[in-house]
Amino acid sequence: MEYSNGKQWLIFFIFIIISVLIAKFFGIFGIIIASIIILYTLLGIRIVYNYERAVLFTLGYYSGVLKGGLIYVLPGFQRIFKVDIRLINYDLPEQILLTADNINVSVKSTIFYRIIDPGKVIMNIRDIQRSILNYAQTNMRDIFGKYNLNDILQKREEISTELRSIIQEETKDWGIIIDNIKIQDIEIPSEILSALTQKAIAERQRDAEILRAQGEAQAKVIQAQGELQASKDFMQAAKILEDAKYGIALRFLDILRNSNNEKIIVVPPDIFDLFNKIQKK
Repeated sequence: MEYSNGKQWLIFFIFIIISVLIAKFFGIFGIIIASIIILYTLLGIRIVYNYERAVLFTLGYYSGVLKGGLIYVLPGFQRIFKVDIRLINYDLPEQILLTADNINVSVKSTIFYRIIDPGKVIMNIRDIQRSILNYAQTNMRDIFGKYNLNDILQKREEISTELRSIIQEETKDWGIIIDNIKIQDIEIPSEILSALTQKAIAERQRDAEILRAQGEAQAKVIQAQGELQASKDFMQAAKILEDAKYGIALRFLDILRNSNNEKIIVVPPDIFDLFNKIQKK
C-alpha cells in the first residue's frame, strides 16, 4: 500500500510556524522552546533514494510504503525501513546433491530476485536471503534427485527454469519475484569424470568407424555405377562397329598400328568383305 507523505510535511510546516510564533511572543523562554521544537522537527527529515522504498510504521503499526525522495516522519512516533527494489543476485552456498543414478555432484548456483512489494517483505519475512536459500536448497535436492547425471549435464537450463518456477510458486506471497536461477558449476567426482571421458572417446571412435564404413560403401557403389556405365559404353561401341561397314577390320588395323610391332602389314581391301561375312555368320 503506497502512502502519501503530504500529511507529514503539513505537520512539519505547522511545527515551524508554531516555533516562530512561540519565539516571537514569549521572549527568551520562547526562543528556547522554539529551538527545541525546530530541532525535533528537523530530526524527522529523511532521504530515500529512487531505487529504494521506505516502509513506514506509526507507533509500531504498519502505515504504508513511501517512494524515493525527501520524506518526513515524526521522530519518536514513526519509523521507516528502507528496502532496495533493484535486481539482487545471491550466490547460494556450494551444495552436494545426489542424482537419480546415485552420483554425488557438487553444485554452485546463483539466484536473481527483486522485491515488488516492500510492505509484504518487511511484514512477513525476517531474513529474506536465508529464507530463499532454504527453499532453493530443498528444491534443488528434490529436482536433482529426479535426473540422471547425463540429463543434468545436458538439461541445465531446463532444470534452472523448473527450479525457478517452483520457488516462485512457494514465495508468491512474500512480495518478491524470482527473476532467474543460474547453475554456475557442476563438479563431478574424478573417477566418474574419467569414466565419462572414456565413454565419450569410445563414442567418437564408434562414430568415426561408422563414417568410414559408410564412405567405403559409398565408394563401392560409385565404382559399381562406373563399371556399369563403362559396360554400357562398350556395348554401344560394339553395336556401332557391327553396323558400320569394315568397322571391325578398321578397328583391328588400328590396334595393329598402335602396337609395338614395327612390321608393316599390307592387307588387300577384299579382306574387309571377308571380315564382314565372318561377322554376319
